[in-house]
Amino acid sequence: MPNDVEVNLHRAPQKRIGPILLAPGVSPRQVLVFLFVTSICVFVNEFASVIQPLIFALQLHIPPGRQGVLAGMLGATQQTGMLIFIIAAGALADIFGRKLMLLYVLIGFVLCLIAYPLVPAVWALFILRFVWGLSFTGFSAGAATISMDIPDNSARGKLNSLVLVSNLLAASLLVLPAARLPAFFRGLGLDAHAALVCTFGFVAVIASVGLATVIFFFHEQPKIPKSASSALLLSKSRAVFANIGAVLGHARRDRRFAVILMIGSVVRTDAVIVGAFLGLWIVNAGRLGGIDAIEATKMAGLVASIRFVAKVAGALLFGVVADKVNRMRLMLVALTMTTLAFGCFGLISNVFGMGMILVAVLIGVAESAEGVTVQSLIAQEAPEQLRGSSMGVFTFLGTISLLAVNLLGGYLFDKMGFSSPMLMEGALHLVMLITAFVILRMGTYGVAGVPPSVNILVAKTDR
Repeated sequence: MPNDVEVNLHRAPQKRIGPILLAPGVSPRQVLVFLFVTSICVFVNEFASVIQPLIFALQLHIPPGRQGVLAGMLGATQQTGMLIFIIAAGALADIFGRKLMLLYVLIGFVLCLIAYPLVPAVWALFILRFVWGLSFTGFSAGAATISMDIPDNSARGKLNSLVLVSNLLAASLLVLPAARLPAFFRGLGLDAHAALVCTFGFVAVIASVGLATVIFFFHEQPKIPKSASSALLLSKSRAVFANIGAVLGHARRDRRFAVILMIGSVVRTDAVIVGAFLGLWIVNAGRLGGIDAIEATKMAGLVASIRFVAKVAGALLFGVVADKVNRMRLMLVALTMTTLAFGCFGLISNVFGMGMILVAVLIGVAESAEGVTVQSLIAQEAPEQLRGSSMGVFTFLGTISLLAVNLLGGYLFDKMGFSSPMLMEGALHLVMLITAFVILRMGTYGVAGVPPSVNILVAKTDR
């Protein structure tokens, strides 16, 4: 029998933000606070990617021929931190609530931002990136799960579009000026290192504003204990592992859900590869052409901002489309777009020319298509009481692949050319596209109770 909390929530009136129908009991104010906090988290994470080449060049004086491997190893270190904690973080978000996870990520970001410009050697940078990875699990488990909780199922695409637009507008408006802060502080008479310290301190203040907002203004939906979930009657630690087992069991029974988890192995790699190597490409190409690293970072910030603006446009488009068409089909279209967009990096001869701008637009639109669609799909297919755990498993699988992608991308960057990690990413998406299509179209997965003749690509019952 459902308990009183569950009954009251399902009887609560459903409110709207424009055309977006919210879940019962969710208010527009809750959504707006959530958007503000997640926008700050996205900006801070993107800022760290854009500014990293300056840490290499100005603070640690790493020669260009070693920066690609170092960037890949640091990315792998960050993903190791996520790998260690992400599944537990997702389960903890189901048990203790999403707010705890938001506090966790922002506290970690503030501490890392303060420490970043003070690292004395490369080994300290590895420690910071590991802590950053541990912290970011709070965003993956908390924010991503909240975005599953707050919309009605009929409006998941539009809600995910709103989240992406809000986050990306904040990133596009803030990353470009943040990338120019080192040059601004140097113009005030500070040396390069002091300019870096001031830049990181300024961004730490912004992250602190997000932290204060979570503490004082974020009010979470009451948790709905499910009578069918015996795990919630166990101890907290046992419940974590029970939820993970339930997610894997659901994947064995549901082919659509299994394919979504499989797609998780590539869906985050695009943003990580771009974050780790695109700015590094621009700064190193600039240095080879006699352009100062701080000046080249301005271009890296511009490209990042243009990519974010393109992601906003893509999010607006695909957020509407995701609520009108078969979402699994749309996921295959998104994988195709990303494959083609990353392949275009091979056509760029001048990173400071218009070609880089055009490819940044293509990448932004493709990333939005993937992001909106996969969030809508996993929220649609995951059992309600296991959404946090499902996102944890989904992110865990992606993090495993990110370890290899970062290391291989760094090696290719130094040995094969600056565009090699991007071309590798396009090839990876192509492999995943073909694999997902074969599983869904041909019915080779062999799920009990699901006849191979069922064409999941054209199922209309739940998009």
